[in-house]
Amino acid sequence: MTKYITFLSSFIISIVALIAFLVIYLKAVFALMATLHEHHGEEPGVIAIINILFSPQVMLVGIILGLSSLSYRILGIVHVSRNKIVIDGEKALWIPGFIFIGFITAIVFLVLAKDKKLVA
Repeated sequence: MTKYITFLSSFIISIVALIAFLVIYLKAVFALMATLHEHHGEEPGVIAIINILFSPQVMLVGIILGLSSLSYRILGIVHVSRNKIVIDGEKALWIPGFIFIGFITAIVFLVLAKDKKLVA
């Protein structure tokens, strides 16, 4: 059951980080638009644009998002591959699902995990 809680915690952190990333990145885009508007036709330097779009806040939340997303995908793959209840045909669907469409697969896994006794 602790693997399930770890998976769930990592998934929730990933969702919160995604929301935070979108909010912070939209603020950065609006700040870039304000900077472009202030220059009245003159283009700001490339360094100024990079500093706005890749601010430390954007980078920090992006790193948290990437690590938490990677962790719940790895936890899901490990949990499904080590589980004796899951047959090989299901494993062949779960593993690519976690790799390619991890968010949707994680939601399905969270819903079905307790019903199918995938969690110990």
